[in-house]
Amino acid sequence: MAFEIVKLDKEVFSGSRVEIPAFNPQEGFAVMSGVKEAAIADFAKTAEDFVGINANIDGVQTYLVAKVGTESGDTSFEITEGQYAKFVTKETERTAIDQFIGQSYGEVMNSDTVGVAGTFNLEDLREANFTLYIPVVAK
Repeated sequence: MAFEIVKLDKEVFSGSRVEIPAFNPQEGFAVMSGVKEAAIADFAKTAEDFVGINANIDGVQTYLVAKVGTESGDTSFEITEGQYAKFVTKETERTAIDQFIGQSYGEVMNSDTVGVAGTFNLEDLREANFTLYIPVVAK
């Protein structure tokens, strides 16, 4: 699985958030994926060109479905300027996407040149293919 390092500018997103249940190896990604899929479907009823952000917000593991700016919901999150590992897949099924995210983190953690630099990731749902950005720092 290949990735490229890209620079993202600081950007503020706002939208609706849901709590993500803790990962249970016996259940796999199905429960978490279902929560994310429902959040995306609900937000998509009233918005286009949005993203998903996996983050710890106020001590709670959260999935925020959001648009650029501060006008699209009750929760805002700032993506910091910096270097990000960019992963792209043509996968469209949510459970497979979440497995892809897990594999992407494995790639970054096993990298000789970069390591994970944050407690969030950005799922860019505005792209034709699913695009994931993980903040990184040089080793």
